[in-house]
Amino acid sequence: MKEMSRARFLKTLLAGAMFLPGAAAFGDAMDKLRGDRVGWSRLKTTSPAWNRHSNGDPKLTRFFRDQTTLNVDPVWYAADVENLEEMTKYPFLFSQGVHVVNDAPGRANAAEYIRRGGFLMVDACCNPTYTPDFDVFLQQHRGFFAAVLPESCFVLLPRTHEVYRCYFQIPNGHPPHTFMSNVYDAKKAAHGLYGVMIGQRMAAMVSVSGLQCGWESPTPPPGHDAVCMRMMVNIYIYAMMQGA
Repeated sequence: MKEMSRARFLKTLLAGAMFLPGAAAFGDAMDKLRGDRVGWSRLKTTSPAWNRHSNGDPKLTRFFRDQTTLNVDPVWYAADVENLEEMTKYPFLFSQGVHVVNDAPGRANAAEYIRRGGFLMVDACCNPTYTPDFDVFLQQHRGFFAAVLPESCFVLLPRTHEVYRCYFQIPNGHPPHTFMSNVYDAKKAAHGLYGVMIGQRMAAMVSVSGLQCGWESPTPPPGHDAVCMRMMVNIYIYAMMQGA
């Protein structure tokens, strides 16, 4: 990845180990620890919903800056799945869903991006208009990764997985879930996080949590937006630690 190496990322992150995770802000002392600037980018696909909830991304990047030692660019970016050069500018790409990538060039780019060390994070929108069935969404992604990365394995992450405690402690080893109009969906809530493994390396993660729906604006219960952003911080940090 061109923007920064994972080794330099870890050096930057660990420089802030003297601070307690979750502290409100580290002020001037924290700014001195910031290293390479990292960018938050969404994967652009043919889906009309590829940038849904992107209005909330500056809120997420501010959270990164306030809660970690990372120099996250406040501007969110887009990387077109049809342009491998754009994709490889970012070691981490966020997506509404890659199952919609059906053309050969786009699929080849997704596979090459991952094989070069990139990480894809897929998070389903909680709105049934965009994700009508969460079980189907998961099966679509299981099929996508099996097709473009036949060497990979799609697995449910255990509650003891490091992603739930690598920075923030996520209660019960289970991701928070955002529900449409705050109507609880037990079927959806039963799902944890799913990893796409290539050997010992996690190359992608798939979620039906609707984290992006939760962080865009405060939704009941109070503080839910922060809970969703904590989970995303953990996912980002864990992803960047892969292969460092």
